[in-house]
Amino acid sequence: MFQFERDGAGVIDNVWMLTPPLSMKPLICRALLCVFVVALSVLTPVSAQPAPLPPIEVSNVKFNTVRAGAGAWYETEVELQPRGGVGADNRMFLNRVKVTLNLGVFSVKAPAGSKIPDSYYRASAEAVAVETSGGKAVFRFYLPPEIVKRDQITGDQKFYLVELFVDGKPLPLTKNHFPIATFPKPEIVESFRGKVAAESGANDGILLPQYLTPFANAGSPPAPSFIRLENNR
Repeated sequence: MFQFERDGAGVIDNVWMLTPPLSMKPLICRALLCVFVVALSVLTPVSAQPAPLPPIEVSNVKFNTVRAGAGAWYETEVELQPRGGVGADNRMFLNRVKVTLNLGVFSVKAPAGSKIPDSYYRASAEAVAVETSGGKAVFRFYLPPEIVKRDQITGDQKFYLVELFVDGKPLPLTKNHFPIATFPKPEIVESFRGKVAAESGANDGILLPQYLTPFANAGSPPAPSFIRLENNR
């Protein structure tokens, strides 16, 4: 709006006033309000929704030496913690839970002081179903006595990766699926996974699921019922 005003000396000057006419005030206010809302939405961070918990996940991985007759087998126990609710039939059962163990060990042929395994093994076991209210489920895998003795395999392993599947669908990896000290970055995990996929074929059938060993009915808690496949990969 154009308006006249007097300065301090009494002289009349013409100045532009910022005050809009009454007929324009509602429109300008609404426009300013829209600008403020848009700016606020840009500046205010959107709260990230937490990722849904998987229906089952690895809670622990243990390594043991166990005997059958005169031989000592090397055992890997994969403990799983199931959850009820979404993804479970009758909220109580998860169907076709599959565990794949990827393992890297140092053989007798490994150079002294080597920091990278030179032998890779992989095996899978698929349960018919896992009951979500039955506590932890345990999947066990074994290296036979000849390999254990030849390569002097003892103690905890530092190179392993556990993969989980439910009804044929892979589940995301969590902190207990692999040793974080060995694989501190996702790209290192993927590199190891690729290495096992490329080289474990040379040792196919050596790392065995529990049901193909003398320990088929051993262990506490007992193993779930497995889908028996000759090809255990």
